[in-house]
Amino acid sequence: MSYKWKFIINPNSGSQQCEKRWKEAEEVVKKQEIDYDVSFTSGPRQANILAEEAVKNGFNRIVVASGDGTLNEVVNGLMNLPTEQRKKVALGVLPFGTGNDYATTLGFPWNPKNAIDVLFNKSAVSPASIGKIHLVDTGYERYFINLLDAGISSEVGLGNKKGELKFIKSASRYTLLALKKLVTMKQRKAVVTIDDEKKYNVKLMLLIFGNGISLGGGMIGCPDAHPQKELFDFFLTENFTKLKTLKGLMTIFNGEHLKIKGGIYSTAKKIEVELEDAIPFVCDGELDIPESISTHLIGEIIPHAINVLYYKDHKSIKWLSREELDKGLRPLKNQYLISHSEFRKWQEKN
Repeated sequence: MSYKWKFIINPNSGSQQCEKRWKEAEEVVKKQEIDYDVSFTSGPRQANILAEEAVKNGFNRIVVASGDGTLNEVVNGLMNLPTEQRKKVALGVLPFGTGNDYATTLGFPWNPKNAIDVLFNKSAVSPASIGKIHLVDTGYERYFINLLDAGISSEVGLGNKKGELKFIKSASRYTLLALKKLVTMKQRKAVVTIDDEKKYNVKLMLLIFGNGISLGGGMIGCPDAHPQKELFDFFLTENFTKLKTLKGLMTIFNGEHLKIKGGIYSTAKKIEVELEDAIPFVCDGELDIPESISTHLIGEIIPHAINVLYYKDHKSIKWLSREELDKGLRPLKNQYLISHSEFRKWQEKN
């Protein structure tokens, strides 16, 4: 089968370094005997359209050479297509953005030329599950491929989008913004229903669910999540004080937040959240204001909805082959060859 490759680049991604990284990568692409085309986004939500139009024009390899936000747009574009048309397409992700969380789960190194080498010579195709949210009170719907988050992390995202503490230019801005939100944020009373059966009456400080492992550039929110699973992994604070929430933020980069008493970590096909007060819900780092601020969320998994390209010799987590998946095997608990945080260090060197 011959492949037509469409590369979608957001030049503003990765602190505006994405285009520079792409130029380095394209030196390798040009040496390949392939049919390819490149499109640069010029505004929000354009990647949706570019991805959908590319498939309609016969491209069957769509590669996001940007960050998780652009990836989310491309996923939403692909999900507008009929299932049979979508099944003929595979999605690749080059880690040219800021956080690059999903590209990390797929196993791609950060060096542009090495990432291209993996894409063309060392990748395999696998079905991947995605999530869909519906916000009942606003009517907002969106697909996501990595993780959804709400609570302290989404409040920080909202503050960032509104430009709070924008006078701080260093990496410490996120930490200071998190501390600011922690001081002012109230525990939100919520009812969380899992698979229409189990109900939790919680004081919500943090909720994360999806099929990706990390968010926010390395926060290991769901250590056992896997794109090949047909269930969400979720982490929910049932009764976290502000002190426990702070501890959670300090330990989430190595997944140790799961050990804090008062948290729940499990799996689900469907998650419903009902709150007294509206909060922002963030999909793959994307936050739409005001549509994604809500009191009532329903999130459901769509098993194996999109094909993805992953590194066959992933240095951290095991991916099942197509043959194993066809036999009914599914990932359960990730057996890390090296820890996720150690893998990100490997990425930086490669």
